[in-house]
Amino acid sequence: MRRPLLGAAVVALIMGGCATTGPAPAASPFNPTDVAWLQLVVPMTENALAAARLAPSHAAGPAVRAAADSVAAPSERLLTRLTATRDRAGLPAADVHSGHRMPGMVTAADLVALRTGSGPEFDRRLVALLRAHAAQLVVLAKGEQTSGGDADTRELAGEVGAEGTRQEKALAGLG
Repeated sequence: MRRPLLGAAVVALIMGGCATTGPAPAASPFNPTDVAWLQLVVPMTENALAAARLAPSHAAGPAVRAAADSVAAPSERLLTRLTATRDRAGLPAADVHSGHRMPGMVTAADLVALRTGSGPEFDRRLVALLRAHAAQLVVLAKGEQTSGGDADTRELAGEVGAEGTRQEKALAGLG
């Protein structure tokens, strides 16, 4: 006797939840690829920028300092646009990938190691991290351009990919 009552209650709750009292919300131009791309590329760029900013005080070689500087300035400009796009998509600013070890992601542990290092070892570590970051930017940008739903985000991905390619060239021959 209890099961039919329980079943009826579940059906009533489900059906009641389907009713709407106002206009349907506007469809978002952002698809899951756009969301995933923004949630990954924003913290990737923030962390790589934090790493590059350490070069003036920790790097041994002027070539590494110059390369890190050539990564930092464009990354700052792109980060402004990326966060504005993330905000337009209504996504939280929280890093959903915090603590994850992924290709191209400069982690908190990497930043600690960089902050406590200096000289040639710092140079080698920084260049390796920035190269991996740049290469992954290119890969991720292609995915967004192919499968993203929002035209402005796909266009931004093209710029991010081009910047990743430029960074790869700036870092070539270092380390």
